[in-house]
Amino acid sequence: MIKTISIAILATSPVAAAAQFVPTLDSAPRVCPDRPPRPDWIVNADVREAHKMNLVQEMYRAQSLQAVVEAGECSCETRFPSWDDASAYYFEHYSGLSRHEILDRTSEYRRTANELRQEAMPICESQGNW
Repeated sequence: MIKTISIAILATSPVAAAAQFVPTLDSAPRVCPDRPPRPDWIVNADVREAHKMNLVQEMYRAQSLQAVVEAGECSCETRFPSWDDASAYYFEHYSGLSRHEILDRTSEYRRTANELRQEAMPICESQGNW
């Protein structure tokens, strides 16, 4: 009886209700839902390699925001290009770096992307892609 009551309380608690509204990784993004997926080698990377995946993602973010600023437009193709350039650049220049060096580069790309965001955001907002 106590077990049944506990389950009923948990099922109707605010926490359980809130969990129903948490978006999942499978849900389509609101802006540019047809954006290219992250490469399999990033998605399936070992958790011990997360620092490398973070670097590639920050590289991609900085490159795409730079493209928006340079083009002065924010089409989905410009804002969310193929991952090929970021992946190739990572393998060519960064794949052999130490964890510490990768973390440094990640910080640099994050700063660059955050600076570019200031310029790219108004362009994308005016075109409904932010």
